[in-house]
Amino acid sequence: MLRPDGATCRTIRCMAVPRSGVNAIDVGGAPMLLTVTGGGDAIHLARTADSSSPGQSAVPDFYFDTSRRWDSTAVANYTAAELLAPRWAETTLCGRVWAVMAGGEGGPLREDGEVAFAPTCRRCLTLIDRYYPKPPADPRFSLVAQLAADVVCEQGFAEVRGVPGDQQTELRKEIRKLVRDRTGHTTKTFCRDSTVYIECREVYSQHAAEHARAGAEAISEYLAADGEPRPRRPADWVVSWETWNVD
Repeated sequence: MLRPDGATCRTIRCMAVPRSGVNAIDVGGAPMLLTVTGGGDAIHLARTADSSSPGQSAVPDFYFDTSRRWDSTAVANYTAAELLAPRWAETTLCGRVWAVMAGGEGGPLREDGEVAFAPTCRRCLTLIDRYYPKPPADPRFSLVAQLAADVVCEQGFAEVRGVPGDQQTELRKEIRKLVRDRTGHTTKTFCRDSTVYIECREVYSQHAAEHARAGAEAISEYLAADGEPRPRRPADWVVSWETWNVD
């Protein structure tokens, strides 16, 4: 356009910057809020409140109080109505009372706040499995579970190596059930990478003398070898997932 003096000037249009909503992720079709608690650095998950509770907002209302500049400036990239809507359960999946939503795409909620896009609480991560459909069992699932349970019932411990991630949870449940049905004893299981470890203290204690004798023999053989490599005892407590491939 032309100014009165004949010069050309530019028309500048101010465009509204879209603001962010709640920092939530989809878990099996259900929204879950990424939250922080009063202590610790872990990022937790809070599900939506059920009809029997009033629900909690993602942030306290004072975060949008313009008289508190240290807060209101930091949350300027978020939509107040969405963050203040009372729709979240008061406790996290792991049962802790949470303080505030973790910052998301809009940045930290306060100058000293943090940003997170995934949960890090191990318990919350474990519990979200129930929100997803159970993965189909691998063809070798039942056989491997039976073999591992056999080893635990005989020795009190076992390892299953090379277990795919989507099979680990159900395999641990099945082995615990099989051992309990056979012996009446409980077992502990845990995973590290692709290996599932199983331990039954009651069964192990029944074979304590045998285990001690095997350990003493191994030490004696090592000392008698004078540095020469000796054949290792077969790892009869190990079950390999890949060995039983039935494809």
